[in-house]
Amino acid sequence: MEVEIRTDLPAKITGGRKRAKDSDPQKVGLSSDIATVESREVQREEEISASANAPVVELEILRIPPNPRLVICRYWILEEERRCMVRVGRNGNFVRGMKLSVQEPSDPSAQSQPWLYAGPLPRRRGCW
Repeated sequence: MEVEIRTDLPAKITGGRKRAKDSDPQKVGLSSDIATVESREVQREEEISASANAPVVELEILRIPPNPRLVICRYWILEEERRCMVRVGRNGNFVRGMKLSVQEPSDPSAQSQPWLYAGPLPRRRGCW
């Protein structure tokens, strides 16, 4: 059984926008876009591998400051208590005494800056 397909459309559409497969990629700029996306992916992989080497520190929340995006925490290194500020999304559900696992910044100069918390936020006040 043979099927014949008939159409009323013209063989070639002359008006309108050019399709990407009919045009030259150099003219459209697709090759440069692909190159920038690939370079961004490589940079992201390097950042992930660098951050994977950073030690994970368990912090205990000491205080909730007035800034709604920060918490003040403490951690112990060689029987010495150290304090740091941690940038969380919203500190409304965090309470004193909660424990966080945060990657320590790799830069020694970044120790004075707030650390970044990338873990899950508590769903209710004080509950993980």
